[in-house]
Amino acid sequence: MNPILLKLKLKLKMKNKYKYTVVNYIPKDVFDVLKEQDNLHPLIKQLNLEGFNSRELSMFFVLRSLLFCITKQNPSRVLSYSQLKTFLSNVLTIFYQFNQDGYVNQQNMELNKIFNIFRSFYPYYKDIFTQNKTLSWNHELEHFHNLIILILLFEIEVYIKYFSLLEETDDSTKESVCLLKEEKSLLLKTLSGGIRASLSKNRLVVIDRMYIGFDTEYKNVDSQTNNILCYTTASITESILKIRSSAIDYSLKEGKIYLPKTAVLISTGVKLIRLLRLKKDRELEKLESSLNMSKDLERIILNNQDVIYKQKTFDVKKIRTEFHDVRTDKTHFSLFNLLDRNINSNLESTAKEFSEYCRKLTLKPVFRPECYLIAHFTTADVSLFSDFEEIKSKFTVLNKSFLTLNSSFSFKKWKVILRDSSLLSPAGMSLKSIGSLYPDLPLEKIELGSKNIQNMDQLFEKDEKLFKSYAIQDSKIVL
Repeated sequence: MNPILLKLKLKLKMKNKYKYTVVNYIPKDVFDVLKEQDNLHPLIKQLNLEGFNSRELSMFFVLRSLLFCITKQNPSRVLSYSQLKTFLSNVLTIFYQFNQDGYVNQQNMELNKIFNIFRSFYPYYKDIFTQNKTLSWNHELEHFHNLIILILLFEIEVYIKYFSLLEETDDSTKESVCLLKEEKSLLLKTLSGGIRASLSKNRLVVIDRMYIGFDTEYKNVDSQTNNILCYTTASITESILKIRSSAIDYSLKEGKIYLPKTAVLISTGVKLIRLLRLKKDRELEKLESSLNMSKDLERIILNNQDVIYKQKTFDVKKIRTEFHDVRTDKTHFSLFNLLDRNINSNLESTAKEFSEYCRKLTLKPVFRPECYLIAHFTTADVSLFSDFEEIKSKFTVLNKSFLTLNSSFSFKKWKVILRDSSLLSPAGMSLKSIGSLYPDLPLEKIELGSKNIQNMDQLFEKDEKLFKSYAIQDSKIVL
């Protein structure tokens, strides 16, 4: 039957209040079924929908009901697995009819009942799928597809949840849940990458971050050889709490990013599925409000809208230093030993305050340990590692310095990143200049004079205390 202009007010009961939305351009046979029904599954009625936009929620559930009616199913009835399977199959069969000739057939699309739903919700854009193929056309088609798949995924999640809440489950029910999970897995693969990621990502991350500044002192033998005398490290740890943005990535392969017409419905579908999966987005909002009230924490908003919290102050007294004489055993200076000693001595997490915040709201963050190795002009120091030939492939050379750029490597579950302070400082400043940038901190470089610099081995023998102070201070400055 050809669509006719009608108006439908859907009553959606939330918190004992009735909210209304108007949907235009509904096929009359669908309208007749809808107006007689209470259109929500019993489990959906039990969901705590506080914080959802009532209009967007109403539109989402109207769209869900329309899919049921188009496939001649009752949207409020509890289905068996076979009935649900039939519903999913029928929706996809009807939906993909526009592509049955092996390409997007404009005429098939105009007659497609599910695409007519788009016209119902967005009458101003009712001709969008009949225009010539453009970037906008493809973008809208892909995201309308995402929306339909999200509704089907939501229905599967509802039934998985419903079956799991039954007091008694027989083998048939358990088998149905397994089959539903398989169906879910197949549907997830058809979603755009950004939408799929938004359904599963854990938005709460606690980063245990360790900074290790290291430096070597050596005697220059000739233009190609340095005789290493010692290496020093200065390390400090901090914890960072990251709340990842709830924003959805709508970008497709074409690369241009803009909001599709169905963005609010896609966002609603994502939030509903995350609610069923117990992702606790509402508790994250409460956590963010609590952290914003803390006077000891600094709040930083990143370019991707992620928010991080960290301690405002940097306590120099907490820097831990080590000095290692390697004159008799140069193999001791290896990347493995440097990481192993510092990680083992800094195993205690500094995330206690953040953990307490999370515990009160029953939130379970992902813990991610990171280790930043920092040296000044890394070429000289890294090339002296006794295991250099084995590890050099882990690094990239940039401006004659070794570092990790687009990749990192792991050591005992720690993500290791190498940085060069000469590239991080303005115009490749010297260590002395970097130390002078912080007059309130005891980070001035110790002066030895050119004669001692040229004969570091003799200084080590003659004045070990001065030698050690000089070497340790250099590794503290790069922090």
